[in-house]
Amino acid sequence: MSAKEFASQLKQTIVGLKNSGTDAIHCDNLIVYLDEVINSPSPIVTETELEHYKTQLQIMVETEKRNHASDIEMFRSVIQSGQSAVKSSFLLNGGASVAMLAFIGKLTEEQQSKIPEFANSLTIFVIGVLAIAMASGFTYLSQWFYAENEAWKQKTGLGINIISILLGLSSYGFFIWGMCRAYTSFVSFV
Repeated sequence: MSAKEFASQLKQTIVGLKNSGTDAIHCDNLIVYLDEVINSPSPIVTETELEHYKTQLQIMVETEKRNHASDIEMFRSVIQSGQSAVKSSFLLNGGASVAMLAFIGKLTEEQQSKIPEFANSLTIFVIGVLAIAMASGFTYLSQWFYAENEAWKQKTGLGINIISILLGLSSYGFFIWGMCRAYTSFVSFV
């Protein structure tokens, strides 16, 4: 028997006693109290309500799992994109450096006076390779700081990550600068 059922039966009994003339207990106060108990929300959860709560909880768990998996895939995508950018910059500046070096080597045989003009382009491409190599190292360093959950290490990791990004972008800038410098050198080669 639940508390509500008991209160309902008790009320009926007290009402019966009052109707029979017994006033030894303050029936009005007791009746008001019992009405409040009867009309109060049920603390007993029905089986349907319990299943509904379980379902809602399972939905929340699955949503969190899906969000976590999505976050991991997004992080992997960012890492792969960053690695592709680093490889591209290495290929651009490294390939240009090797091509310029081969061309300068050929100039040593025929026109040594033109070597300094092309050497400037080579230097710019080599600095681009250095910048992207440093960016690669700073990327590792920033991830090392990010691995820790301390606030200062997270901020340090963010700062190093920004430096790494700037070095990567500067590497592309060095390639463009070296390319323009090499172009002017080739145009004046005549």
